[in-house]
Amino acid sequence: MSVEFQNVVKRYGAATAVAGISFTVESGTLVTLLGPSGCGKTTTLRMIAGLELPSEGRIAIAGRDVTTLGATQRDVSMVFQCYALFPHMNVLENVCYGLRRSGQSRDDAARHAREGLLQVGLKDYEARQPSELSGGQQQRVAVARALVLKPSVLLFDEPLSNLDARLRRQMREEIRELQQRLGLTVVYVTHDQQEAMAVSDRIIVMNAGRIEQQGSPRDLYERPATPFLARFMGESNPARGLLRRLDPATVRVRLGDCEIDVANATAADGEATVAIRPESIAVERPGAAGVNSLAGTIAKTSYLGTHMEYSIDTAAGVLFAICPHVERALAAGEPVALRLAPRGVLVVEG
Repeated sequence: MSVEFQNVVKRYGAATAVAGISFTVESGTLVTLLGPSGCGKTTTLRMIAGLELPSEGRIAIAGRDVTTLGATQRDVSMVFQCYALFPHMNVLENVCYGLRRSGQSRDDAARHAREGLLQVGLKDYEARQPSELSGGQQQRVAVARALVLKPSVLLFDEPLSNLDARLRRQMREEIRELQQRLGLTVVYVTHDQQEAMAVSDRIIVMNAGRIEQQGSPRDLYERPATPFLARFMGESNPARGLLRRLDPATVRVRLGDCEIDVANATAADGEATVAIRPESIAVERPGAAGVNSLAGTIAKTSYLGTHMEYSIDTAAGVLFAICPHVERALAAGEPVALRLAPRGVLVVEG
């Protein structure tokens, strides 16, 4: 079932938390609301759930206007950041809770709860207490409790923030697989860019209560429309370059003594801000990168096991680079030559 926001505003007194946003979540898709703390993403999610009502605008779910309806009048379920499991109930009783509140008999609720636990891989955990479960298992119980209500829309509010890095990766894969297998309409809130890119069909990036940009993960990473997006969606190095248009689809960017041709259909000739992705910088010894390279000097170096991280002084500014060649690490003070991959150089502001 679809979710639609039309010019929705949310105010708390004189403060505006959400400032006139419009978007649509298509049925059967997973859309993530992404942004820094205080950007309005959780307030937006709570307005979908009916836990907050908008100050202005219209909200529709499955084509039905729900703008003024409370949480119990909307066909949605939410998985909270803290999971909110009842500590005095076992797993089966926790999953049954919403079903019993909706009027199902004890036997019917237990049957549907067992089906929900089977869907999330917890078939044999019915009698356990929440305190006997790992963080990932508790999260699955919370998902099962939401799923058994068969909502039109399933909402996730920072569901993985309490888990360690390895378990977060596993759980985001499981959430995505479950959403696709069941054809669920999901709205997902996170501040973690990698998490958003891993689970989403589409990402809506919010900043200061407004939508900064929305699109597929690839669109937002490779074609950020604003300097904020270029900084927020992954690491990037801001630099000033000189642009010259070569044809309707390509501009030549000059950074120091280096010139690079990048895809861009809108930028005008002249000075502009560009963003350079760290992984697109090949760090070579002088002479090894060819004549069209950017000269630099290693300022700082860090060994991270799988790769090296370098801060490099150049004519375009200090650039942060990620290098996979840990077997030939460079030391601070060494001269280097940088090759820039066109795909990783983005014109973000004229």
